[in-house]
Amino acid sequence: MTQTPLYLIGNGFDLWHGIPSSYRHFKAYVKAHDQELSRISEAYLPAEEDWSDLESSLADIDVDYIIDDLGHFMSCYGADDWSDSAYHDFQIEVERVVENLSEGLKRQFATWIRKLCIPTPETAPRLLKTIDPAALFLSFNYTPTLRTMYGIPDAQVLHIHGRADRPDSDLILGHAWNPHTRRSLNYRHDIEELDTRQVEAFELLDDYFSRTFKPSQRIIEANARFFEQLTDVETIWVLGHSLLAVDAPYFHAILSVPEISKACWQVAYRLEEDDPSEKVEQLVSLGVAQNKISTLPWSAL
Repeated sequence: MTQTPLYLIGNGFDLWHGIPSSYRHFKAYVKAHDQELSRISEAYLPAEEDWSDLESSLADIDVDYIIDDLGHFMSCYGADDWSDSAYHDFQIEVERVVENLSEGLKRQFATWIRKLCIPTPETAPRLLKTIDPAALFLSFNYTPTLRTMYGIPDAQVLHIHGRADRPDSDLILGHAWNPHTRRSLNYRHDIEELDTRQVEAFELLDDYFSRTFKPSQRIIEANARFFEQLTDVETIWVLGHSLLAVDAPYFHAILSVPEISKACWQVAYRLEEDDPSEKVEQLVSLGVAQNKISTLPWSAL
């Protein structure tokens, strides 16, 4: 039986090919094109300076800080300048934050990623010599780099989070905190003591966590046929994937294929930036047997 290699393609793959596709580049784009989103992200999104943890940070917003910071929009009922029209001011400001950090962020992300220029084999600063054109590819990238630069047929590539080259493709961006396992912010012992405006604000923030959740399990089920064909895979190449927990469900789906337990994992790392042992530890934490993992620098590919 002919064995089929599997490539797991992450954003480091595009970066290695000279494509400015990091979250750091996206942050700069937001700052230049959407001042309100940039301001709200800086104020309430606890991402690293380069936004490298953007997706996971979406689950880590400090809701109490948002409530406190916007509290001056919640006028006292007995204030001299009180008016019924001011009742919704606080909720409107909370909703503004929710809209920007959910739909606004995703909308700008889709616009930015679709504007990225993908090199051709002739214009690329460098190319990999070892890509197997007959392999299967699970790409966490949105870009058509594999087809444009290496001629990989679309039928062999699953863009698990959507495709930037298709205007109707929904590009998935989100955190891994399942809203079904998270208690509502209004599930609290002092709920009867809260101002109704706070209760409504917490409902808006509950909705935020649902809207920014990455439905990985549903995506896996929708693409079950791809995972079912991994029975002939003996070698798995990890090229440019960060191996962060936000994408753990996809690795678990791969590892649930019985034959994958025998596969060898080859992980590329950057000599100047990555710690190979850290890559190994991350894969082990995802469920890969350590004796099945090897690392090699990108220069060897």
